Amino acid sequence: MIKPSRFHGYMYFFLGTLFLYFAIQSAQQSSGWDFFTILLIAFAAIDYMIAFRTFGAIAKQQQDKKQ
Repeated sequence: MIKPSRFHGYMYFFLGTLFLYFAIQSAQQSSGWDFFTILLIAFAAIDYMIAFRTFGAIAKQQQDKKQ
């Protein structure tokens, strides 16, 4: 298994924020929530989920090292 790094967690968090920003901009420019806006929100949610799982795995590895 590949050891997760903080860089990957920050990268996914940044990408999620970027997708969220683009989704907000898309919703403001169009007539509301269209398919593209919902797709961007889905990508942002997946990226945030991966980022938080990565941070959780790092925290668990640090706890295991202390024990």
